[in-house]
Amino acid sequence: MFTLDPYAARSCPLKTVYAFRPDLSRPVVEAPRGLPGSGEFSKDVLDRIAAAEGTVDLRGLATASHDDQEAACLAALAAGAPVVIGALLPRDWEQHRQGRPDLLVRHPAGGYVPGVVKFQRALDPRKDDLPFRYSRLPHPGEPIQGTGWRYRWHWRWPNALQLAHLWLLLGPTGFQADEPVGLVIGTDRIESADPVATWVGLAEPVVPAAPQQNVDDDGGRLVSALDRYAHELGTRVRLAEAAASGDITDAPHPIVSHECSYCVWWQTCRSLLDDDDLSLRINKSPLDRHEIAGLRLAGVTTVADLAAADVDVLLPRYLPTVAHRAGAEDRLRMVQRRSRLLATGTELDRLRPGPVAVPGADVEIDIDIETSRTDRVYLWGFWVSGPDGGHYRHFSDFSELDDAAELDLARRAMCWLRDQVDGVDALVFHYSDYEVIRLNRLALTGEPTLGWARDFAASRFFDLFDLVRANFFGANGLGLKAVASAGPGFDWRDEEPGGLNSMAWFDEAVGAGDPAVRDAARCRVLRYNEDDVRATVALRRWLRALS
Repeated sequence: MFTLDPYAARSCPLKTVYAFRPDLSRPVVEAPRGLPGSGEFSKDVLDRIAAAEGTVDLRGLATASHDDQEAACLAALAAGAPVVIGALLPRDWEQHRQGRPDLLVRHPAGGYVPGVVKFQRALDPRKDDLPFRYSRLPHPGEPIQGTGWRYRWHWRWPNALQLAHLWLLLGPTGFQADEPVGLVIGTDRIESADPVATWVGLAEPVVPAAPQQNVDDDGGRLVSALDRYAHELGTRVRLAEAAASGDITDAPHPIVSHECSYCVWWQTCRSLLDDDDLSLRINKSPLDRHEIAGLRLAGVTTVADLAAADVDVLLPRYLPTVAHRAGAEDRLRMVQRRSRLLATGTELDRLRPGPVAVPGADVEIDIDIETSRTDRVYLWGFWVSGPDGGHYRHFSDFSELDDAAELDLARRAMCWLRDQVDGVDALVFHYSDYEVIRLNRLALTGEPTLGWARDFAASRFFDLFDLVRANFFGANGLGLKAVASAGPGFDWRDEEPGGLNSMAWFDEAVGAGDPAVRDAARCRVLRYNEDDVRATVALRRWLRALS
């Protein structure tokens, strides 16, 4: 007898296979670094709910025996607690389920529903009057009926599979609510600065059917989260039973996805992949695992295979296997375009011949900002070009900024910028609109210097990304690091440059106990930011030299 956790149905099926193979042991690897801020966000949300009257917080029992934890869960439910945090539900051996929801919330009509906390946007705004049900913290069990928002089913439907598992796990306890529903608490705010709990229906036909499910001839139909979950869990139960008996003939071949970046079994899968495997080499707008599986059924497994394929001949066999995916043909043609570039070693493909018109000015400044895990701009970096090549200037605050501190830092940076451009012909270059968006948002405070900066940016900031996008197609996308490396050959000094990594470095710069570690992290962030602005300088000079 065995049980699977709430993530099994939404995760790669090979995890289940490996976990039950008697000839494999779980690899001992360093715990993957989570998304900066995710742990803090979850703890803050749960702590707020825990402070509400009547809430039962069982997080402190996490190291107790299973029997003791399950008994505590049932006792809290029997007592009618409005919310139970961190409860371990009794295992359902017959249906192969186990789980510890972040929340168990008492439904207004009786019984309980599960809730999960996710460090992600869970909602999209809508311009219709369709009903939308949500709750304010710290009382997730008090739903409000509203309009103007909708759960992000297109992107966040896997959360509903996790909730379906937990809602069904409540059944044998006798405390399951009649309504099949769960709650997702994301980072979205409605009417206040606090996140909200969205009530997610598990019986609505809003989830894409799995390609292997029985679908209509035209494909692409939607099913409920409960239906999709039943299919996915059933698949994994069969794989687990077969793997445990030593039969891996039906185990899927590895397919690279984002999940691989934090999976303990990655090296096991990597050893089975061809170095030219499509899922391994295409990292920009990659095909999902069902699309890759469909291509493999058609005999296309590598970048070289797809680069040489006749897509028109391939489509009649391929499209029926990916009916779940909107725009599947366009996605395939885009990936073939990337494959042909990769097959020839080409990073950037010119879309049109001739010079690229990059504007110039007497004073040219490049700008790049860094934000913390709490979404605060803690660093404004500039490169001021000059006859001697130029110099780096930054304004930073390595502390946990509040509204006032973030605003003051931005004001000081823009005061400096105003002094640099006052009375001269000047342009400020950036890559993508992130800096302008943040500047406009800060200017809404009414601070005069930021109001000036917003107005100056409207006419004298220039986005190099728009120029690159109009003139190039990139095998690995058109991010600054891909383009600056492939075009002018710019190299970042850090071995792991990236925005998410810089958030982790900021955390160390602020919170590390060792002063030497804090100083090293601060230097690492500043060097990374300096390289970002130097990269935009190198990029525009390279663009100007093209003919």
